[in-house]
This record gives sequence, C-alpha cells and structure tokens, in this order.
Amino acid sequence: MLLIDSTVYIDLLRARRDPVEALQPWLARDEVLSCGVIRCEVLRGILSKKVHEHMKALFEVLHRVDTDQVTWDRTVELAWALDRRGVVLPVTDLLIAVCAIRAGATIISADEHFRQVPDLAVLQTLPTS
Repeated sequence: MLLIDSTVYIDLLRARRDPVEALQPWLARDEVLSCGVIRCEVLRGILSKKVHEHMKALFEVLHRVDTDQVTWDRTVELAWALDRRGVVLPVTDLLIAVCAIRAGATIISADEHFRQVPDLAVLQTLPTS
C-alpha cells in the first residue's frame, strides 16, 4: 500500500498533470491510501473549482486511514520521542507518518521530514508500476 503525501499531488497539479492519470496503475490495484491531513492540505490550495471537485472525487474513493484516538496517542508518543532527540517535526507530518505506519504503507514524499521517522518506509518518487 502507498500513502501518497500532499507534496506529490501538489507537484503533479503544478506540472499540469492529472493525479488520477499519474496514479492509475496503483489506483487500478487499489493500493493508494490517504488520510484527512493530506486531503485537507491538497484541497485547500486548489484555486480552480473544477480541479477542486476532481481531486475531491479522487479522495472520496481512496482508502482512508482514520485519525482515531490511537493514532493521536501514537503521534504524541512519536513527537515526544523525536523532540527529546532534537528532531522537531510539524505535527501534520508526524500524524501522516503515524497513519502510514499504522496502515503498513510506504509513504511517497519528497519531504525530508519523513526520513527522520524511525520505522517509516519512505520513497521519494512513485515506484515503477
């Protein structure tokens, strides 16, 4: 399973590429996950109503990792442990990382923050389909 970070969607949209088409091989195999933070980060920055609706429709069909109390508790634990090591990451990235870990997913992101999270599988780009 792949948890696609908002940076991937945003980069695709900025390059005027349709994320649905770019992710098609993984979507067809039902291998793409999302979470509320990623959905919010992507949708909030889209100016075009048409593109906003298109992306909203995509997020509606993706499997979602819920941010329940266990997820929040693990996010707090991770933040506390990393902070003690001098690694202070944004809460949004910590939450996304915990969602990926809980789902057993690999996160796809160019964001260097994720490489600082222990036990998180990270790829900078989409794997070959």
